[in-house]
This record gives sequence, C-alpha cells and structure tokens, in this order.
Amino acid sequence: MRKMLLAVAVLTIGAGLPTLAHAGVGAESQDEIRQELDSLRQKMNSQMGRIEELEGKLKKQEEAGASPSKVTLANEFIDQLTLKGDLRVRYERRALDYYDQANASDVNRDRWRTRFRLGGVWENKAENWEVGAGLATGEAANADGSHLATSTNGTWSKSSPFQSNDIWLDYAYAAHKWQDFKFTIGQQFNPYETSWVLWDSDVRLAGLTAQYGKKEGAFVTVGGYDAKLVNDDNSAMLYVGQAGYRGKVSSVGYTVAAGYQKYDQSFINDKANTALNNIDPTKYALEIGDLYGKVSFPVAAANLSLYGHIWKNFGADGAVGQSQVKDFPKQPGDADVGWVVGIDAKIDKVRLGYAYAVVEADSLYGGLTDSDFGDGISTTNKKGHRVQAGYDFTKNWAADFTWLNYKQDERFYSANNKVDSVNLLQFDVNYKF
Repeated sequence: MRKMLLAVAVLTIGAGLPTLAHAGVGAESQDEIRQELDSLRQKMNSQMGRIEELEGKLKKQEEAGASPSKVTLANEFIDQLTLKGDLRVRYERRALDYYDQANASDVNRDRWRTRFRLGGVWENKAENWEVGAGLATGEAANADGSHLATSTNGTWSKSSPFQSNDIWLDYAYAAHKWQDFKFTIGQQFNPYETSWVLWDSDVRLAGLTAQYGKKEGAFVTVGGYDAKLVNDDNSAMLYVGQAGYRGKVSSVGYTVAAGYQKYDQSFINDKANTALNNIDPTKYALEIGDLYGKVSFPVAAANLSLYGHIWKNFGADGAVGQSQVKDFPKQPGDADVGWVVGIDAKIDKVRLGYAYAVVEADSLYGGLTDSDFGDGISTTNKKGHRVQAGYDFTKNWAADFTWLNYKQDERFYSANNKVDSVNLLQFDVNYKF
C-alpha cells in the first residue's frame, strides 16, 4: 500500500512540473520548489509509517477478537500458544444386583465427582513442530501414589470431609510434521481409530508414534509404548499398528481400520500387574487384533454415525481358572472375543447415543478398557447397554445423561464374584473453555 501511495504522489507531482516550469521565475524559484517538494516527501513518509503501524495494530486486535484463547508470544520460534480446558461436575448412582441379596448391606452407591483439565499447545509453524502439555484431576489409586490411567475424576470428600483433589500431569508430548508424515514422542492422546470400549478415553500412551496419511485416503499408524516399568529395571513395551482408509461419497463419510497390539512377555510376567495375577505366564499372551468401522451421514435434520468394532486376543491360552477374571469357569481361549455396535445422533443442540457391547473375559487387557462399563463387576467378562442423551445450552456449556446397564457375560458365582448385574446412572454438567 505504501508503494502505491508513493507512486500516485510522484505521478501527481510530475504532472504539475510542466505547469510550474511554464510559470517561470516570476512565480517561485526552482530552489523554493525543490524545498517544498522535499518537505512534502518527508511528511508523506511520516504518514505512511503511521499507516503501517496502525494497520499492524488493527490486524493483531482482529486476530485476538476472533480467537480469544490464542496468545501471541514475543518469540520468533513460537507462533502461538493455544489454551483449552474443561470442568465437569458429575452426580453418579450405582446399584448392584447380588446373587445373594441377604449378604449385601448396601447395594447402592451415590457420589459426586469433579473432572478438571487444562492444557496448552505451542505451535512452531515455520519448523512444523508442536509441543503440548496438560494437567488433570485424579485420585491416587496405586501403591506408589500414582493414579489410574483410566480415570481423571476426583471424588468429593472421599477420605475426609471436603478434602482437595490432586492435580496430575495428564500428557506432555512433542510432534513434528513432514509432508504427509507425523511423528509424536511423549505421553500423548490415543492416535488410533477405536471405539469407547477397547481403550478408555482417559488413557494416554507414553512412547513414540509414527503416522502417515491425509484427512481423506489411506492411513497407517504405528507405535511403541512403555507400558510398564517392571522391577524398576525393565521397560515392558506395547507395540501397536493400524492401517485403514478414510473417505467420503457424496454426503456420507466413512472410516475402516484394522489393527494389532502386542505386549512384551515381561509385561505378562510382572507379578505387580494385578489384572494378570491369575493367568499362566508360560502360556498366556496379549496379542489383540481388531477391526473397526464407522459411517456418518445426514438424515433430515439429524447427523447420524453408525459404528462397529470387533477384537480377539489371539494369545489367550491356559487351563480353566487361568484367566484375567478370578475363578472364571472357562479356559481363556474360550472367552477371547469382544465387540460393540452403536449409533450416535445430533439434532441441532440435542445429542443421543446407544451402544451394546460384549467383552469376554480374556478378549482384551482389562487394565485399559473403559472404566465405567463394568464398574462393580469386572474390567472384563461383561456385556450390556449404554444409553446417552445430551443438550448443548451454548457453544461451551452442556448437560449429559448416561445410563449403563450391564452384567456378567459368563454368569457364575464364587466367593470373589458375588455381583450379577449393575445399573449405573451419571448426570454431567460440563463447561469447556
């Protein structure tokens, strides 16, 4: 813009010079004309500098107004910092149905819980780097004081009146993009196409992930993750690979994917891994293959999504009772398949969902599956329904209701297994920022 104004000024002045020259010495001398031109040029340069300064301020204000969560930092290596988070307050009621109700003094549990998360992502667009880190609530659940990977909830007054909840490092990673490839290292969000059953949504995989693919078309994701430190000297690894395709036909979008995950033998042998205390480590393995599919399309005023997921643990082996579920009456190889089908709908501000899932006793690793579905019974050997309804009052504020009704997949009674079925109700108020 500055160059354009200079050109206009020069042309205007140039067009007037013949008239000035024709006027002769009787009007103004050439020295006086030159002095006046120099003065005008200096004023114009000063005005152009001010124009550019104001334009820069206006651009910054417009960017800040459009995205109030983005903070521009005075650092040439950091383009922007994006902050985001959410606060969820949940009322939960769980009702247990025992085989022998006479032995159950209190079959219901009512509690309030809080989940608070806050994170930031720093982007260096010039070098295609991204660094993210976030905090979340949680409760100490392990012997070393750490919290479970499958929960970021803090229960109100759990151990003492009005106790405060803990804040943990939820994730911390660095990611680099190169053409259609992306490499991520650190504790990171789950990069695999999956249903809500196979992996709990709170699980953060720690390790290295390599991804190839665009928004549409073929994609491949592979990773190696430090699943657990065994005896303080050996990192038991989890290896995962997945290949699939994302596409769209007219208004119908779809995703299909096939994956495989394998845990190190040292993970199976770890005596501190309570989920695997009952298996025979010389025969049992965790080698899980899965197939996932999802289709999304509009119907009248609704946007629908149908999904299905099936998996099988090809490494489940051993005698009767050598299962992830204590006292299980079958061989692991006879209970090694799981599946889920579901539908989600969004109509304006209303959200609805239904799913039915079956998780056989040794079909997956129970320590990382959804922690709500099966609560009160077992992390595996469960089947049942999930019904959801939600309403978005504003862009940031929403309310959700979830009803989970589930029971044992293989029904049996023992001294360690007295619960037959469960009804779990959850009411959430969630604010995102």
